[in-house]
Amino acid sequence: MKICIDARPVQNSNRVRGIGVLIGKLLQSMGQIDKCDEFVLITQHGHEFTPYFDKEERIVTVRPERPNRFNWIADHFFLPGLVRKSRADVFLATDFNSYVVSLPRAKVISFVYDVIPLIFPEVMAEQPLSIKIGWPLNFNKLAKSDHIITISAATRDDIVKVLGIPRERISVVYPGIDHGCFNPVTALNESALRRLRHRFAIEGSYFIYVGDTDWRKNLRRVLAAHALLAKDVKLLLIGKRALHDRVLHDWIVEFALEGRVVLTGFVPEEDLPPLYGGALALLFPSIYEGFGFPVAEAMACGCPVITANVSSLPEVAGGAAILVNPEMIGEIVAAMEQIITDISLRSRMSQAGICQAAKFSWDRCATEVLAVLKKVAG
Repeated sequence: MKICIDARPVQNSNRVRGIGVLIGKLLQSMGQIDKCDEFVLITQHGHEFTPYFDKEERIVTVRPERPNRFNWIADHFFLPGLVRKSRADVFLATDFNSYVVSLPRAKVISFVYDVIPLIFPEVMAEQPLSIKIGWPLNFNKLAKSDHIITISAATRDDIVKVLGIPRERISVVYPGIDHGCFNPVTALNESALRRLRHRFAIEGSYFIYVGDTDWRKNLRRVLAAHALLAKDVKLLLIGKRALHDRVLHDWIVEFALEGRVVLTGFVPEEDLPPLYGGALALLFPSIYEGFGFPVAEAMACGCPVITANVSSLPEVAGGAAILVNPEMIGEIVAAMEQIITDISLRSRMSQAGICQAAKFSWDRCATEVLAVLKKVAG
């Protein structure tokens, strides 16, 4: 079987976000597992690309990148031709812009990570014109896909609800996490934690948040909740954008949290486990997640988790986390206080989280994706 995959998410702005990490790890595991099929990878001209397979793979390079919000138009017209020329049996569309309507030879399987613009239409109203046009067009293409792979049952149910696509045309394949990096041993690296505490001036106990600063991450309520805790407990906010987010800084001032919130900026993956290991808990009461990598990664490190009772988060947590209504600051505060005062609870949650996180493996993810591709291709 010849498989064509859009590999551009590992090159473009998504490469350090959930989508790029997912596709990069998936390609790596597929290359290790599948020694029989032929792969054709669509890549972006002018961007570094690391081969993912032991055996030689074909690389099809598309147009040079243009910093233009309307790039999806070029994909709409030219991507189907590239896939046809590859003579692939199946095309795996991994990016929102690479959804195609249909192909005469290849079966089309589309990866869907979430349907946030359809669940929260008010978000679309605030977007530039190019996105207002592109989002509906690309989502409508999904109805013509031969099959859809999504990363949680919650997202699958949302796709069925808002797009009317039959449930039997959607497969749920959970992403994995890197257990070589995120595990209880790396999390208990005391020398690494001392170095990081010194680097970021972290004193005493702390909660940790890892992620972006966009509206659905619910950071205003996170800060409001933290302001109600004892003043000797810190809040560590990890993420590239947090350092420069003016609104976030205004909230810190509004809630009088200067000196109680530590903004680290970007932190390399290898530094996350000891920071998880030293934390009271991960605080992740997001409004909506297609999956929620920080929840799984924190649990793999034995870090207790407080997360939301919405979207995919209860599914990922699997009963190993404290679930809260993300819109209720009082519930977030109560969960944080419970974590602070109950050492036995933290220990039980740590062990339960390690067991739950073991379910998320990249080899398992790759095996299940390959099985879907083969089944749909016939």
